[in-house]
Amino acid sequence: MDYDLIVVGGGPAGLSAALTSVCYKLKTLVIDAASAGGAPTNNFPWKIVDNTLGFRNMTGKQVADIFVGHIKEEGVEIKENESIENITRDDAADEILVETNKNKYTAKAVIITIGVLGKPRKANVQGENLNGVNYTLTDPNLYANKKILVAGGGDTAVEWAVGLAQAGAETTIMHRKDVFRANEKNQNDISQSKVKILWNTETKEILGENNRVKKVIFANNLTNETKTEEFDEIFLALGNVPHSDFLEKIKVKTDERKMKIIVDETMRTSIKGIFAAGDITQKWLKIPEAIGEGGYAGICAYKYIKNPYWA
Repeated sequence: MDYDLIVVGGGPAGLSAALTSVCYKLKTLVIDAASAGGAPTNNFPWKIVDNTLGFRNMTGKQVADIFVGHIKEEGVEIKENESIENITRDDAADEILVETNKNKYTAKAVIITIGVLGKPRKANVQGENLNGVNYTLTDPNLYANKKILVAGGGDTAVEWAVGLAQAGAETTIMHRKDVFRANEKNQNDISQSKVKILWNTETKEILGENNRVKKVIFANNLTNETKTEEFDEIFLALGNVPHSDFLEKIKVKTDERKMKIIVDETMRTSIKGIFAAGDITQKWLKIPEAIGEGGYAGICAYKYIKNPYWA
């Protein structure tokens, strides 16, 4: 057997689980499909982390780098840019097989911490594949003095719009409803920003020139009034397509929407030896929850593997 524990996903939940397991002397491997650090590194490197105890006025990238550095100093092995293709249990060998696009690994237990950021959800409008249509924002400063349209009404959309405006972009946000889903802090931030807000508005078509975004046709869904306006870049923050295909493939029990893995009070899934933690369990999709739940999953996996007398 290669490892005591394999953690699938290198975000805050996965790294917290790995830290707990290595403290209990389990041979541990973390595998991430992108760069270790999770969403704070790969999706929100510029965003200020303001809800995690002890981290103030630090960006997602800075916080994630501290997380990853800590884990590496503890001796945890991390494999990056290695995507998971399947996870299966071998009852005869009493082990879990993890198959990636590069290798195969076996372990006594696995903790799934893949988050919820699957493929970005498309708007399904003509012109969406033009250059200048974006689904992630890695650095708002790259768009200073540009005219930007952000579509969406959740925390991500609002944070992108505010961040772009603060970086000097002429920013408009449109939302199909008349109130944002974002938390109170983000709503307060955008109300005090220079961002122009278009309520009850949806994209109808994206027009291009030389295969690049030129104009957007959008409509008010109450009055059906349409308008065409020029933009340099468009950012679509419409959520993400869940990992439903992958979750079905590994045959783990999920909710009806196949968006979250069902776990019991000890973070066990429906498959013996496989645990889950963090955003994929859909409790509170924030770093503090991920850290706490990941650490708890780590100790639960340790108890499963070692069965100590005090457990």
